[in-house]
Amino acid sequence: MLQSMRQLAHSWLFKGLMTLLVISFGIWGVGDMFRSNPLQREAATVGKESISVQAVNQAFSQALARARQMFGPEVTAQQAKQMGMVDNALNGLVEQSLVDQDVKRLGLDADDRAVMDELMQEPSLKGKDGTFDKSLLKNYLTQSHINERAFLDGQRKQLAIRQLVAGVTTLPPLPKSVTEKLYAARAQKRVLDVVTLDNASLSVETPDEKTLRDFHQKNPKPFTAQEVRSLTIAILASENLAKDITISDDQLRAEYDAKGDQLVEPEKRDLLQVILQDETKAKELAAAAKASGNLVSAAKPYGKQVVPLNGTEEANLPPELAKPVFALKANDVSAPIKTGLGWHVLQLRKIHPAAKPDFAAIKDSLRERMKRDQAIDSITKTVNRMDDELAAGHALEDMADDMRLRLIKVAAVDATGKTPDGKDPAELPHKEDILKAAFGQNSGETSPVMDDRNGTYYAVRTDNVTPSALKPFEQVKADVIAAWKAKEQSIRAAAEAENIAKTLRDGKAASSLASRKGIEVRQSKPVSQLGDSDPALPRTALPEIFKLKKGEVTVVAESGKQLILRLATLIDADTKDESGHDKIRNEINADAPKEIAEQYLRYLRTLYPVRIHQDALDSVAQQGG
Repeated sequence: MLQSMRQLAHSWLFKGLMTLLVISFGIWGVGDMFRSNPLQREAATVGKESISVQAVNQAFSQALARARQMFGPEVTAQQAKQMGMVDNALNGLVEQSLVDQDVKRLGLDADDRAVMDELMQEPSLKGKDGTFDKSLLKNYLTQSHINERAFLDGQRKQLAIRQLVAGVTTLPPLPKSVTEKLYAARAQKRVLDVVTLDNASLSVETPDEKTLRDFHQKNPKPFTAQEVRSLTIAILASENLAKDITISDDQLRAEYDAKGDQLVEPEKRDLLQVILQDETKAKELAAAAKASGNLVSAAKPYGKQVVPLNGTEEANLPPELAKPVFALKANDVSAPIKTGLGWHVLQLRKIHPAAKPDFAAIKDSLRERMKRDQAIDSITKTVNRMDDELAAGHALEDMADDMRLRLIKVAAVDATGKTPDGKDPAELPHKEDILKAAFGQNSGETSPVMDDRNGTYYAVRTDNVTPSALKPFEQVKADVIAAWKAKEQSIRAAAEAENIAKTLRDGKAASSLASRKGIEVRQSKPVSQLGDSDPALPRTALPEIFKLKKGEVTVVAESGKQLILRLATLIDADTKDESGHDKIRNEINADAPKEIAEQYLRYLRTLYPVRIHQDALDSVAQQGG
């Protein structure tokens, strides 16, 4: 089943249920299904169409799920929003709407014949003979609860979009003369004189208190305490209830006798498996394995690994394999069997017959299962009582003893889960759910009962809210002084960097500056637009570097320092390097369509003006998720 789902996720049919257009930095669009509801608030309008808050929230949720797949489940919704993923979600929906409307304006359409031609090429819709099997499509539509007309209409729309995008972004082959000139320019290497001025090397006196107080008021962000909330969390765990449940031997025996048939372990088989992509080779391998009775030795000439599948149940095998494999006798070798992974050849090594386990063997596990089942019944009743008590306005403390609740007090925590001193609280279970609920309710309110779907239930009360506020000057005076000095040093360093740049433009050698305090002088590694780089040069400086002519100077401000860069040497590329030409062509083929698509989207924004309703968008950013 899992493998089938993975195959479906990569198939054209699955993608057909999603929006196929991915342009620029947009994400999969999901707007159409929501835009028709006039009761939903608008997050944006695009021409005559609108995008609802619900659509943005849905797109954000999908993007968050992908982020968690890439970076791990610890990525919180709040972190994702701080990284701008709500804006990215909206941007994707806007771009989808722009292109949808332009398809309609241009009258682009694809007929059913064109759609069917594409479907006939879809591998998952081909039968055993390799030709299109309409029954497979009908089965798919039935399982997906989609009628054929609606499905074909959706595919026609998506095919029209793909044709439009292909027409906009497809480029003719580059002439060789153009490729040579582009390669010459991009492969040319540059060596720079690099003068680094450390901002902190410039002496700055502490200003008077009035200047510091003004700075404190005009630059509040670094000196502002975030809103914090004090919380009371109630935890109800089924495992704690199970500890107090006792099951007698007589109860165990009665359960064993009453549910013996349910305890029977199904037949299992130990198998060996080889998968090949070529049917002919798979048939050859199967014949050789049957002749020798040894799949391992027969597989060696094919260089394929033999994988043991021990203790395999019929229900755990893909449908194509289940019946043939469980029809084998001991040491039999199967004929090649086709699945989405290729051609399978299997040998049965051992059969473990279905059997009811002995009472003594499962006594302990049966006891634990019965305790768990009783605990679930008990906790269900307790959760229902807890819901009723909370609805009646009773305090968590009043319920704690009777309901076996564990109470956790969190003195102060911000929306990211940090204490005012930037640390993690001693205990903050179910962090994301708890913070979402706690920061979505008013002081004194208690959330509904939530659960982790693993037998633990919890609720949180927001005890007190301390709003975000500028910290008193006296409390942060040392930080204000440090920040003021850093800013003043940056200003003075920028002015000094311009003076140094002038001396370099006048022809003074960079090495003559090396003895000055706070200055470091070096020569860079060669850099080019084809990947040659100097790790010590910031990427943000590269656009300026590639604009320089020999001898020209530029100044780049970096965190805590100023870089004064003079182009010292140009190293021309070998224009006859065919591999370099191929690299250029590949880069253009990869990058140009995206650049053209971005220009096209900018043009569409003039045809279909985009208006963002920031207040509605902020409501998405403030929600949990």
